[in-house]
Amino acid sequence: MKTDVSLLAQPKPMPLIRKISIEFLYLVWMGALPLISSGVIGYYAISNPDFFQSLQGLELFVFWFIAIFIMGLAFSPTTFFALFTGYIWGLDGIIPLIIAYSMASLLGFFVAKLLKGEAILTFIKSKFKTVSFLDHVQSNSFSWVFLARLSPVFPFAITNAIMAFLGVSTMKFFIAGTIGMLPRTLLAVWTGMQAKSIENLWNNPQSVHWQDFVSLALLVLSAVGMFYLAKKHAH
Repeated sequence: MKTDVSLLAQPKPMPLIRKISIEFLYLVWMGALPLISSGVIGYYAISNPDFFQSLQGLELFVFWFIAIFIMGLAFSPTTFFALFTGYIWGLDGIIPLIIAYSMASLLGFFVAKLLKGEAILTFIKSKFKTVSFLDHVQSNSFSWVFLARLSPVFPFAITNAIMAFLGVSTMKFFIAGTIGMLPRTLLAVWTGMQAKSIENLWNNPQSVHWQDFVSLALLVLSAVGMFYLAKKHAH
């Protein structure tokens, strides 16, 4: 009896539990690593502000190019980068920050697309009966991405991964995400600009109170919008 060589050459499919584990660990990486690594990056930034202020031309371009990978691969929270940008460069740093932020979101989005997220989505849908809700998020992806970016509580990297797993359109993700992140990014830049010293900002982030009210307003606005979308789906 002849053996089909093409069948022997095909790799065995990865077990479902292994796929789920890899995708889950990726989400943990995206959520936990920024909190851990920001301490290291923050310490270096605090100790060497003159180094960053002296960057010009090609050096500055290289810095922002590296920043895309640092934020996109979750080596640092985007909020910290915005605070730091405000302190070091003030308003001059807003445009390169927005460009780097947008490119970083695409990087994180495409990296997550490589994992696909099919296994973890299948698991969630089977255990929690969320098929119709997740389909609703996908069909109304522009609004959900915008609201997720607007909220101060949704981690940048986690949002990238989840939207990629759900198969959100790249264009909708990019446009809605860029628009949605503007308010809290500008707020963080302004906070950095107002800090008397980067050390004071790092050690006493609660020292500027009105920003807390703005952050709360963004959180409430985002929550109300999501509640409206969810309620609309329920009906």
